[in-house]
Amino acid sequence: MVARTSLSQEADTNQDALADCESMAKAAGDGACGEVLLSLCNRQVSGEDTTVWDIHRLTGLALHEAFAALRTLEYGKVVDILDNPADPFGATIRLREEGLGNLRRQSAA
Repeated sequence: MVARTSLSQEADTNQDALADCESMAKAAGDGACGEVLLSLCNRQVSGEDTTVWDIHRLTGLALHEAFAALRTLEYGKVVDILDNPADPFGATIRLREEGLGNLRRQSAA
């Protein structure tokens, strides 16, 4: 019985995290930045790493458009692109907690 409770709490936590991803993506806008942020957040919630190459496949955006959105989010200090000199498209992307907090505050205002 305890296992069911913890599983349902985990499902609730995941649903909350996914809803939070959607609200942050809305704060980033309706365009490419919002799509990229939603994909990144969903993957991070599920525990998966995301690379530059993954973004355009996940969002359906052209590679240059996905990369431009990533750079915009990086400039806004919402994501970090952890460079991989051997494989630029293999660079891992991570959401920044401070940046997500800024997006939350902006969307609340």
